[in-house]
Amino acid sequence: MKSTVVIWTEPVRKKLRAFRSEHFTVEETFDYAVQLILETEDLLLNPILSRSYTEEFGKFKGFSRVVVKNFRIYFQAFEQDIVITAILFPGEQ
Repeated sequence: MKSTVVIWTEPVRKKLRAFRSEHFTVEETFDYAVQLILETEDLLLNPILSRSYTEEFGKFKGFSRVVVKNFRIYFQAFEQDIVITAILFPGEQ
């Protein structure tokens, strides 16, 4: 049996690479993004702790969503894969 895999789409990876903070160095910001990714994957791969919601309105209607460190992460599950389709930074609409 195949284990569940979290797939980060290229637009999401590109957006994460572009994330910057005026309050932290590039290295600190990179470490923060890596920690965000690890926490997101841990949450999505744990069926007991996972706390996802399905959007009922707006641009992401029908997509599942989790919130990690105030980042809204939208995903869809396909068989054994969880595909991250979008990420919204804190304060982003």
